[in-house]
Amino acid sequence: MKILYGITSATWGGAQENVYQLIKYQAKLKNNIILVVGNRGPLTSRVKRDFPNVKIYILNDLVREINPVRDTIALIKFKNIIKRELPNLVHLHSSKAGTIGRLASINCKSKIIYTIHGWPFTEGVESRTKKIVFRVIEKLLAPFTDEYICVSEFDKNLGLKYKILNQKKGNFITVHNAVNSVYSNSSDLQSVHKLPLKFTMVARFSKQKDQQGLIRTFKEVPNQNYILNFVGSGILLNNCKNLVEKLNLNSNIIFKGFQNNVTPFLMDSDVFILTSHYEGLPYSIIEAMSFGLPIIASDVGGNSELVKNGVNGFLVNNHDELKKAITTFINKPEIISKMGLESLKLFNKNFKLENQLKKVNGIYCRMLERKQQ
Repeated sequence: MKILYGITSATWGGAQENVYQLIKYQAKLKNNIILVVGNRGPLTSRVKRDFPNVKIYILNDLVREINPVRDTIALIKFKNIIKRELPNLVHLHSSKAGTIGRLASINCKSKIIYTIHGWPFTEGVESRTKKIVFRVIEKLLAPFTDEYICVSEFDKNLGLKYKILNQKKGNFITVHNAVNSVYSNSSDLQSVHKLPLKFTMVARFSKQKDQQGLIRTFKEVPNQNYILNFVGSGILLNNCKNLVEKLNLNSNIIFKGFQNNVTPFLMDSDVFILTSHYEGLPYSIIEAMSFGLPIIASDVGGNSELVKNGVNGFLVNNHDELKKAITTFINKPEIISKMGLESLKLFNKNFKLENQLKKVNGIYCRMLERKQQ
């Protein structure tokens, strides 16, 4: 089997984690793998280091922003790669690579799979114009997509709502994001949680993730007996640091920077928190669940498939609910162990990596069998 993976950016995130794990799994099966990506970054570095037999193509014109000239060049180059490599499957990730890759695959014999890591028109995206444009683009590309993989039921239902996914055609399936297991049983979990409580957020610093709003909320928490660790980097990092300085929270809020390995930070945490305006199905929450952490998350995207409100954490819809959730954990640290155990149970039931990779491989095999018939 020859598989071409396409993704817009090599900077590390949920989609890149997904692609890396798929490559790792398929490499074990001795399949021929090609990676097409718009730039060099952590993804290409890891793939090159760990899987030297994977052929990597860097398309510098494959950029996130809409640019007619560069998009056309990327389309031509992508199509030439497909013609040269003749993959059995083209598996695309992220909106721009999904668009360019599907257009490049027209009239080619490869089967086309598109994984949706959150639709570009999902709820919470501010630009109404962009949402309409992307819905039109997705409808036009639907006939050239052999299979959709949705990382959440939320994304599946949104695709059905806007008639991009076709119920009669049935060429879509939900395969949740997943990570490796950490703890084999609940006895490994931390049982005592002392003040100050340690909250951790792992995310790039962007408008979508809204770290600034979270900082302002923590400033209003009556009991300041907490530490908030931010793990990540991004364009708004300095803005957030300046805000922490302005609000005199330097002793409470700590910036850890980008980390290749977040395990030490999650192991040292009491509660995980993610305050995004929109999401697909965040790897960061799933990873925190694998460490038996209770979760505070905004009620967007597929987060409700990860967090059962009041069971393994709290889903929040506004500033007041976020403040209440934070305060509840600080005032009642005894609930952390119980909720953390529920996180671990839910993870073990639905989000183990090996199970999800087998599901995707099953999709590959079915598609190739269908092609031969």
